[in-house]
This record gives sequence, structure tokens and C-alpha cells, in this order.
Amino acid sequence: MKELTTHILFLILVLMTAFLVSCEKVIDIDLNEAEPRLVVEGAIILNNGPFAVRLTTSGDFFTGEGIGFVSDATVQINGSDGQSEALTNTGNGIYITKNTVAIPGIEYSININYNNKVYSGSDTLPEQTNIINLDYSASDLGTGGPNGDEEEYDGHFDVFCSFKDPAEKRNFYMLQIKINGEDVEGRRKYNLLSDENVNGQTVNYPFFGIGANYNDTISIILSAVGPATYDYFRTLNDAVSQGGMGSTPYNPISNINNNALGYFGTFTYDEKSFIVKPLE
Repeated sequence: MKELTTHILFLILVLMTAFLVSCEKVIDIDLNEAEPRLVVEGAIILNNGPFAVRLTTSGDFFTGEGIGFVSDATVQINGSDGQSEALTNTGNGIYITKNTVAIPGIEYSININYNNKVYSGSDTLPEQTNIINLDYSASDLGTGGPNGDEEEYDGHFDVFCSFKDPAEKRNFYMLQIKINGEDVEGRRKYNLLSDENVNGQTVNYPFFGIGANYNDTISIILSAVGPATYDYFRTLNDAVSQGGMGSTPYNPISNINNNALGYFGTFTYDEKSFIVKPLE
């Protein structure tokens, strides 16, 4: 549970740029000169309560300077099933639930009263999707096959994560890969998939050219995410990529209104691991 909590906190503690929620157009802004804005970072996670919402004010996009904790807001989470809870302020901009229960199919909304403004956003918690199997094979990107007797093979593997997509609804997924508990250097952190072309099918999602040694532990994290969460991370990937190329990063799509930054999302969570062994 500690690893799960750490994973979720890392997911929600990401600062990004502004978006006007009334449209889907991505807007370029000068992040270094923008006025401070409210940053909302929170999520409802299936089978993982209590839930946390972090409120800060925005700072410099690249250095983080100027970020401040919001300690005088009131925060409430409501569910379409009638759940309603005022969150407890625990300090350092963190507000937590005590009684809210995560239920698939329920739309969860957040309402924040801060500095004489009301901010809100919502997303629907999807059904749990579990990993069926993990597999791996030698990769053409390596410097030889992993079938030798070396104690530590410094080569590459292709890793495959299989899961069954439910056919009844539109579904969105986020996958992450870790080696010995760490993100894989040089790879996109959030791998996103919609079921537009695989609806109802068994998906065998590939991670090509993963560098690993024998006895390394490779973990795959599969999250089914709500549509608003998917849009946020999809455009977050693009924004970070643009920033890394030296151009002005554009803002990811947010589901929070009133020109706030960040997002309030929904996730399910499944993780499986294997230890790399020589292939027969």
C-alpha cells in the first residue's frame, strides 16, 4: 500500500500550464511571465482511500520557483451517487478525505472555494482492468540475444503487457514501466492508449528495447483512467516534449474551470512484475 500511495502521489504532484476548460484548443502562453494561478492536483483511485488533493499557486514552469501552498481554501468532493464530503486541511496544501468511497461508474466532482472564486471539475471512475500476463523476448535493439550464459546481460528486451478491453464502453489506459522500482531512463513516462481501434479485444501492449540485466525486476503498472484524466496526460506528454525541444511548452488540457491549472482525475490500478531470466 505504501508503494501504491507513493505512485499516486507522484502522479498527482505535477505542475503544468493553463487551459480554458470551455474549449479543446491548446493555447500557447509565456509560462515564465504568467500571473500565479491555482494549481489543482488530485485523484480518486479505486480501492485506495483516503484521497488527497494538493493545492498550490503556480510558479516558474522550468525551475518551480514561486510555488506556494494554498492553506485557506475549502474543498469538497461529490459523487453522482450522493456522496459528499468536505476535505480536511492537513497543511502544506494537502486536503484529504475520510469517508469518500471509490466506486466504478460514479462521476466524482471537486469544488474549491479559494480567494473569492469557485473552481470545479469532474471525471468518471472507470471499471477495473487487470493485467492478464507479462512476457518478454529478445529485442532487435540490443547488442545480441539474451540466451547466453552471462550472469549480467546488458542487452535489450521487448516487454509485452496483455489485458482485456471491455467492449461495453469507451475506455482509456495509462501504462508505466519500471526497472527495480525506477522509471526507465530516456523513455516517455506516461504511455497512453484509447480503445478506439481495439474495443473488446485482448491488447498486447509493447514496450520495445528495454535495457535490463538478468535478475532485474521489471514492473508494469496498468491504470484505466477517466476521459478527462486521459486528455490531461495525453497533452501533458506533448507539452513536456515541446519544452524539451526548447520551444515554449503549451498547456495540457485541464478539466478544472476558472482558468486553474492541473486536473482532478480518476484511476484504477493494477501492477505485475517479473524477474528477468535467460530465455530458453
